[in-house]
Amino acid sequence: MSQAAGAPALHGTYLALSRPLTVLGCERRIFMGTICVGAAAFSSFNAPIAGLLLFSAGYGAGLAVTKLDPCLPTVLLRSAKCSQRYDPALRDPGPAPLRVVADQHKS
Repeated sequence: MSQAAGAPALHGTYLALSRPLTVLGCERRIFMGTICVGAAAFSSFNAPIAGLLLFSAGYGAGLAVTKLDPCLPTVLLRSAKCSQRYDPALRDPGPAPLRVVADQHKS
């Protein structure tokens, strides 16, 4: 392969480096979160069906979100760390303009 003078060098990358990490098709952090929620439900309610129900609901939601867009769980999990750029509650509107109304009742 010959390259033109001054052209940047192109190096191939493996496709596996660009794919999100998944466990059974679900994003790995969501999968581990659903396992923890299912274990907590099993432990607190002392009912295996409650743990399995919550795990399956969380796994199904995580699987659907990962199938919809593989990068969406990462964006949602990282968005909590970012501050808002605009908050109307913190905006200072400044002094209110005064409006002079003429008195229409003359004695």
